[in-house]
Amino acid sequence: MNEIVRTREPETLPARAYWAPEYWDIERKEIWAKTWVLAAHVSDFSKPGDFVTTSVAGTPVLVLMGESGLRAFHNVCRHRASPVVLTDCGHVERLTCPYHNWRYDFEGRLVNAPAMNIDKAEYGLFPVRCETWRGLVFVCLSSDAPPLDAWMRDIASAASRYPLENMRLARKLTIDAEVNWKTYCDNYAEGWHVPTIHPGLNAAIDMASYRVETLGDTLQKHSARARDGGMTDGAWLWRLPGLFLNIYDWGMNIEQLEPLGPGRIRLHYRFFFTDLDPAKEEERERMMRWNLAVADEDIKICERVQQNLQTGIYERGRLSLVFENGVVQFQQTVEQAYTRAR
Repeated sequence: MNEIVRTREPETLPARAYWAPEYWDIERKEIWAKTWVLAAHVSDFSKPGDFVTTSVAGTPVLVLMGESGLRAFHNVCRHRASPVVLTDCGHVERLTCPYHNWRYDFEGRLVNAPAMNIDKAEYGLFPVRCETWRGLVFVCLSSDAPPLDAWMRDIASAASRYPLENMRLARKLTIDAEVNWKTYCDNYAEGWHVPTIHPGLNAAIDMASYRVETLGDTLQKHSARARDGGMTDGAWLWRLPGLFLNIYDWGMNIEQLEPLGPGRIRLHYRFFFTDLDPAKEEERERMMRWNLAVADEDIKICERVQQNLQTGIYERGRLSLVFENGVVQFQQTVEQAYTRAR
């Protein structure tokens, strides 16, 4: 009789990786600086001078509608490093630094440096890559990352049966949480906790049908059927490290995770609906409240986990190959970044 070979359950990342600055420094350079990050929607821009600001793991970025289309720059004046734009979004007639009035055109070129005799061509804003996909506006700090269409190709295939093009943006909002970004991702990567943490979601979906598919190195597809009388079915797509497309029969909730440091995150939510009929506003509000209730439950358990990760008692755990295959994939991706930095 052949001996059955059992694969040992892998260890988790070390607890220190969830709060120590040296791990955060590696993640900024080896993960976040090399990925595309959702910054805006095309509906945020209607005319030259419209802008949105964001940050990529602490690096401030400005997305601006110019005369010839969207541009992105580091939101850093070339004079004394002040932010050029201070607010989250809006419109400017002139792109003028609020510190010492250095002025740039909408292509990022320096056009006025008061009381200074310098070569203006040498002091334009630092550019950032900016591309769009199905109305979503992304930025990337790396010149080596693949084009956005290639980066999103797997998501396009996984979401092929959902009419993304017909969905309209209804609301956007942000939520901050005192957790490491990986704590949040570990939680998202498995559905094992749904019956214990999410009573509303558990009532809406058939947990026996819940599946987590790991597609390649950086994509996960979570899916489940609706229960009889449940609110919705859904497909939850995660393009690692921080883009989450939660797609339902009624629309879509897109999350972009923004790490703010080793112990804090900001979640950017954008709700899209296939039907924006004013008569159905209450129904849309109900769906958004339902989604945000699930998000609040996730954040609360993640904050409790984060506190324990920092006590010094817990060092490493074990991951189930049956129920936590998504966590295994994610943590292996992070480990690869640490290996590259060694």
